[in-house]
Amino acid sequence: MFGMDIVSLDIQRSRDHGIPSYTQFRKYCGLKDIKNEQDLNQIMVKGSTNKLLRQYKTWDDIDLLIGALFEKHEDDAMVGPTMRCIIREQFIRTRTADRYFYDLPKVFKKHQLAEIRKVTLARVFCDNSDNISKMQQQVFFKPVSAENDLLPCDSLLIPKINLKHWLETVDTNRK
Repeated sequence: MFGMDIVSLDIQRSRDHGIPSYTQFRKYCGLKDIKNEQDLNQIMVKGSTNKLLRQYKTWDDIDLLIGALFEKHEDDAMVGPTMRCIIREQFIRTRTADRYFYDLPKVFKKHQLAEIRKVTLARVFCDNSDNISKMQQQVFFKPVSAENDLLPCDSLLIPKINLKHWLETVDTNRK
């Protein structure tokens, strides 16, 4: 189709499905309410407030996608506080709905859970990759600094899981 782009299509989809506005999502997330243009100016990328208010009658009409795209990013994130809230909420719901998720109550015993939590992705790579004998502790960072040098896979700094925590004790008194 001519004249279609993903952003306009997503805006229309959100309207078709009754997705609440940007300001309604901010309320849901417990973020500061937008009461005037100055409030909007503080949370949006510099220079975007005038553009938004030319397209929308009021800040309460701003579509979620557009508001989220124009929102200033959090210091330690690639998204603003509203989208961060939505992403967090989705991860929590996904984890809670997964009856096999490892840290839900009654899935593992406390000592088993402690054993699982000590294992890192470095250990997973060491144990499950072909011809790997060295790995850095922090696998997502290049092994260029002394803090993240390549270590032998049998190093104590790349902890192994102790499977003995899953052994079931056998009652020898039973007949």
